[in-house]
Amino acid sequence: MTATTRTLFPARPATRQGPALRTATCLLTWFGQVSLWYWAIVLVVVVAVPLVVDAVGSVGTSTIWFARQSGVWFPFSIMIGIATTYPQVHVASGMTRRSYVRGALAAAALTAMAFALLMAGGLMAERAWYGAMGWDWSLQDQGWFDPDVTFGGLLVAYLATFVVAYVSGLLVGTVYAAAGGWWGTLTLPLTAGPSLAMTILVGNSNDWVPFSDLFGGTGESTPLALVVVVAAVLTAALAAAFWLIATRRSIAPRRG
Repeated sequence: MTATTRTLFPARPATRQGPALRTATCLLTWFGQVSLWYWAIVLVVVVAVPLVVDAVGSVGTSTIWFARQSGVWFPFSIMIGIATTYPQVHVASGMTRRSYVRGALAAAALTAMAFALLMAGGLMAERAWYGAMGWDWSLQDQGWFDPDVTFGGLLVAYLATFVVAYVSGLLVGTVYAAAGGWWGTLTLPLTAGPSLAMTILVGNSNDWVPFSDLFGGTGESTPLALVVVVAAVLTAALAAAFWLIATRRSIAPRRG
C-alpha cells in the first residue's frame, strides 16, 4: 500500500468494547442461556394447561398471568448470585469495580426490558389465541380485566416492576457480600423492600395480586404516571446505593 493510498483510505482502528460493555455482554450472555430454560417452561405450561382444561372443562382464565411473580423473583435471585460471586472474577481479570457496577446495571435494565416485552407480548398473544379458540379470557376467576388496556400500558407496568426488582437484587447480594449475613438480613427492608413495595403499588394491596388494579381490580387504580415516577425514584436510589457499596467493597483475591 502506497503512502497516497494510506492517506486516501486510512486503516480503521479495531473496534474494542469498553470494560463496562464487556461486562454487560458477558452477564447478558450467561443469563440469556438460563432465561431460555425459564421461557421454554413458561411456553410449555401456557400452551398445555388450557388444552388440558379444555378437554375436561371450560377455559376462562389466563395462564401466563400466573407467571408474573416468577418474572419478578427469578431474575431477582439471579441478580443476588451475580452480585455475590461475579465481582471476584471481574477484578481478578484486571477490570475495575466501577466498570462492574456500570455493566451490571446495564445488564439488569436490559433484562428487565426483555422480560417486560415478553410478558406483555405473551399476555396479548394469549388473549388473541383464546379468542381464536372460542375460549373466554380473564386474568382471574373474578374477571379482573379492562378490555381497553393497551400493550403499552402492560409494558410500562411490567418494566417498572421488573427494573426495580432486578436492581434491588444486585443491592441485596452486594450488601450480603460486603457486610455479612447479619447486616444483609437486617437491611432487607431497605434493599429488598422497594421491590415488594413496587409490586404492591402496581397491584392490589388488599389481595396482593400484582397489576390487578390496572385491569379493573377491586381497589383504587394506580395511575401509570405514578407508577413510572415511583419506579424511577426507587431505581435511582437502589442504583446509587449499589454504586456506593460495590465500588468500595473489599474483594478478597481468588484462591486456586
